[in-house]
Amino acid sequence: MRAIDDGAWQTPRPLLEEWDWQYRGSCRRLPPEVFFPEDSGRTGLRAREERAKEICRSCPVLTACRSHALAVRETHGVWGAMSARDRAKFLLTHAENAS
Repeated sequence: MRAIDDGAWQTPRPLLEEWDWQYRGSCRRLPPEVFFPEDSGRTGLRAREERAKEICRSCPVLTACRSHALAVRETHGVWGAMSARDRAKFLLTHAENAS
């Protein structure tokens, strides 16, 4: 955050460089439902998540996408070939290791 002239605080404006990776993603022209599957039973959900992960694995921005999802603690969908469960487990494991 930064101070503006009257002393109030304003959040920084997003920089295009921080978000342009989204324009290069393999997911760009696919329906959002592919990466944000609805829960219709454990087996069906896992199969749809695996389909999304397969697309992610060959994506040129996999690392940027995954880093973003982990940094903002994204709680929904498949990002960077990780489901919400994968990310939660990863963050928990790394938080425990940091202690």
